[in-house]
Amino acid sequence: MSENLLSFVIPAYCEQENLRSVYQAIHSVMEKHIPDYSWEIIFVDDGSLDHSSQVLEELSCQDTKCRVVELSRNFGKEIALSAGVEYASGDAVICLDADLQHPPERIPDMVREWEKGTEVVEMVRKPSKHEPWIRRVGSSVFYTILSLISSTDIRAKTTDFRLLDRKVVDAFCEVDERQRMFRGIIDWLGFRKTSLSFQPEPRKHGTAVYSYSKLINLALNSFISYSSIPLKLIGVLGLLITGAGFCVLLWMIASALVAPEYWNYTPLSFVVVTNLILTGVMLTALGLMSMYISKIYSEVQNRPLYTVRKTINLKK
Repeated sequence: MSENLLSFVIPAYCEQENLRSVYQAIHSVMEKHIPDYSWEIIFVDDGSLDHSSQVLEELSCQDTKCRVVELSRNFGKEIALSAGVEYASGDAVICLDADLQHPPERIPDMVREWEKGTEVVEMVRKPSKHEPWIRRVGSSVFYTILSLISSTDIRAKTTDFRLLDRKVVDAFCEVDERQRMFRGIIDWLGFRKTSLSFQPEPRKHGTAVYSYSKLINLALNSFISYSSIPLKLIGVLGLLITGAGFCVLLWMIASALVAPEYWNYTPLSFVVVTNLILTGVMLTALGLMSMYISKIYSEVQNRPLYTVRKTINLKK
């Protein structure tokens, strides 16, 4: 491994219009502000459907510091980030998005914090008027719930824009779970970290490809991966509802014994109340448990995390 080598990992899905811009931005920052470091950029083409592959081939031919990992299909951003980190060989690895919303101008500040001994430099997003309100609200709700149910300290508004020391990268590569949240795993590892803030810029080209359905899926996986509290809560809720059902039944029976003249319940009422309560408890519990079982099933299948179609300028 080269001395003072920085690796940049950039996952890309249908980002053909942004790839040259992010490469040029990083190149400019390194030449002007950190000239004593050698560097490499690892682009992970996550099964792009546009001409991203051709653009990356051209960039890698122009500059051997530009390296490419082309995945066989779209595995999702979390997996693409993981693939890039596994291929990185630097003393430190910096992950950022291809759309330039993670400003490369902040890279020198991240490197300075790392040189002080910090093992993880996480970048925290400042509020942006360009972000849709539903995404802002959803993000706040997500991090609030996650902080309540998880023992892992995952700070609100943190992003995948972060610097990782080599020891963090090596530890990360030992984690083999399939349903993953990249930043959640990094925080779970527990290395020394510091936070810096940044103002996200609007996308230069194209539209965001990380849909709300993918965000919801990531949120659900995160809740399941980092806490068993939902299972405990549903158990407590089940006991409360079941207890309430028994109380209602006892009250109905007692009213029939103590004041039969006011009795206006049919036997069917008992059956309906009992079945509704128990059915609701069972369906809720089974739905939640099925999510955990699905996660276990995914893990025990032992499939590779990703498959690679080809690499460019990489020995691994």
